[in-house]
Amino acid sequence: MQRLFYQTVTSYGSMIFTKAEIKIYSRLATNKIYWQKKFKEDFIYNAKLNGEIVGSFSLDKNGTIEYIFVHMNYQGQGIANALYATMEEVAREASISTLTTRINLMTKDFFEKNGFNIVKNAVKVVGGEEVVSYGGVKKL
Repeated sequence: MQRLFYQTVTSYGSMIFTKAEIKIYSRLATNKIYWQKKFKEDFIYNAKLNGEIVGSFSLDKNGTIEYIFVHMNYQGQGIANALYATMEEVAREASISTLTTRINLMTKDFFEKNGFNIVKNAVKVVGGEEVVSYGGVKKL
């Protein structure tokens, strides 16, 4: 799981994250204590194909989606949609009534199609660049 997260962040992340975010997420990917805590406290589900993890999601007990991603070699095959459907099922079974998440331009359409209300946050200047961040909220 850590390896897939790291690969996704470092190879695909340049298209959706700032350099600072890639650095932060790369460090998280290799932080064993972080992952042990996450697997103990959050709902983490993986999509596997031929025994290989090709996608994953993390949902905390408050309904915050930390991530949902699919390995870049397996995108466009409906894996993210299947993961998301499972996530909603898990949330309902855990009596979570609202899902929230941070959204970027690459994931905005995905969350809109899945019924999230998209909220545009303040524009921040990072290293001279303007960065628009989004949040998403969905009542179940």
